[in-house]
Amino acid sequence: MKRSFFAFLLLCASFAAGAKSFSLQVIQRNTGGDSVFDTSYVVEQTIMDYFFEHGMIVSSNSVIVSKRDDASEKKELRRSLIEAKTGCMDLFVKLYLNFALEDSMNPNAVLLSNISDAELEILSTETTETLATGKYSPRVVPNKNDNRGGVESFATDIAADIHTRLSKKGGAK
Repeated sequence: MKRSFFAFLLLCASFAAGAKSFSLQVIQRNTGGDSVFDTSYVVEQTIMDYFFEHGMIVSSNSVIVSKRDDASEKKELRRSLIEAKTGCMDLFVKLYLNFALEDSMNPNAVLLSNISDAELEILSTETTETLATGKYSPRVVPNKNDNRGGVESFATDIAADIHTRLSKKGGAK
């Protein structure tokens, strides 16, 4: 029994040694307001769950709410990157969620139609070099599916793409 447990621990350690660790930072961009939408939390949690289920080491920071490229966003991103490096994470993954709420019936609801698109940037915590970028647009879903499940599906697609990129050398695709 002790041998099989030791072998299991050795296998886990060898897997973890070769796996990339990263810190996820979700940035919610919208035109007004300072509160984090539940949609942003659902995207973040879905991505975290995806990587946990795949046995990867991931941390996340509090969602940043900003307008495009404002000074506070840059300051918070710099702080998050330093935390990722201090926490011995290999990579820093920025995910910008861009919201289009002008035509929304319920901006605070978890609705896929509230997201206009998402942008990804993967950086090395060591060099701060951008290793990969990506852009995602949510697929159009019927109103009956414009809900939490649609948001989770969109986030899972993004997580799968991040996973593919991390599987490549250095996180690039």
